[in-house]
Amino acid sequence: MNLSIRLFVAFAIIPTLLQACIGDVYLPAKTRVRIFNSLPGGVTLTVHCQSKDDDLGFHQIPPNGSWEFVFTTNIEGTTLFFCNMQWSDQSHYFDVYTEKRDYDRCNNVCPWYVRPSGPCFNNTDCENWNS
Repeated sequence: MNLSIRLFVAFAIIPTLLQACIGDVYLPAKTRVRIFNSLPGGVTLTVHCQSKDDDLGFHQIPPNGSWEFVFTTNIEGTTLFFCNMQWSDQSHYFDVYTEKRDYDRCNNVCPWYVRPSGPCFNNTDCENWNS
């Protein structure tokens, strides 16, 4: 193979290999928060989630149903999403994603099961309401 063909092949292949090897290193991960209605009595759960920059609006989750949202963590490592949760005569809020607490344990998926006593991560690790 002559030198010009070798150089062409090298310059064509090297950027592609570099992108494949390190392309995702600098990209923040996408994270999915999924909220399950685990309330007794067949009641609908209304959630209103937001961050400093995004208001995700109101969503009604039927009994035994779920709702989810996906986001990209910010470059500063300070991503926070909190939700107000209402049902019957109850109203509480909870931080469904704080990067310091959840980045490693969620592994890009954060399942929260809402119960009257508080939300439970992965249906096992229960937390208290913030309010």
